Amino acid sequence: MRDPFPIPPTEGLQRIVKPIAQLFGLQTLHLHIHEVILAFIVYQVFFAYICPYLSTRFLPSHYLPLPREGKLRWNMKCVSFLQSTFISSLSLWVMYHDIERAAMNLEERIWGYTGAAGMVQGFAVGYFVWDTYIMILHTEVFGIAMLVHGVACTVTFSLGFVSMR
Repeated sequence: MRDPFPIPPTEGLQRIVKPIAQLFGLQTLHLHIHEVILAFIVYQVFFAYICPYLSTRFLPSHYLPLPREGKLRWNMKCVSFLQSTFISSLSLWVMYHDIERAAMNLEERIWGYTGAAGMVQGFAVGYFVWDTYIMILHTEVFGIAMLVHGVACTVTFSLGFVSMR
């Protein structure tokens, strides 16, 4: 199944990313870099603007008294919930609709590639790149262990762009 995301990555962006991705053996990253970037932006907007707005509007007695660190943690949990719900729903959709993936054997499902699965991978990696960014900015709040966790998850999920096809 082709990547169902309606906007393809630009050729210029692919040209920039492809040599770097191939250096690390991430053969399909350039096909989904736009989804990585979009996910990063969406999660940042949600973290910085939407979550504080909604929390202040609908849960003012809980959110407003929180200190800065408490609000950062609250916003982080909101984004984490959004990401886990979105990526799980998207994964289930791909599992149900991707006929090419359904025809694969177990090894091909692990190491193979379909555009739809790559889309899910792109959005997942975008979240973990964003997570690592937030952990770098706010290490004093979240700690070194969470920064290491963000980096490890980014690396681990990026391995999904290694493909035998």
